[in-house]
Amino acid sequence: MSATALFGNYARSELAFDHGEGVWLVTADGRRFLDCGSGVAVNALGHSHPHLVKALQEQAGKLWHVSNLHQSPDGERLARRLCEATFAEKVLFVNSGA
Repeated sequence: MSATALFGNYARSELAFDHGEGVWLVTADGRRFLDCGSGVAVNALGHSHPHLVKALQEQAGKLWHVSNLHQSPDGERLARRLCEATFAEKVLFVNSGA
């Protein structure tokens, strides 16, 4: 493996992925690998789904993030939808830190 500017806290594999398609990771030479780790649980919805890409592009044109210190009508709508679709009565949107 070539020299890297990335800190070596992981023993990285020799695999380098060019893009993803649904549950698949694809190398530049076209080899496909099932993304069993879902990008360490970040990509549970898969890679590059057209509906998700469209929604992300639309949102990127409006707001990246609004703190929980402020109101967010889109966040309220999503929280309501999640409560209606699950057992939950309330939703708390947070990140994992870092």
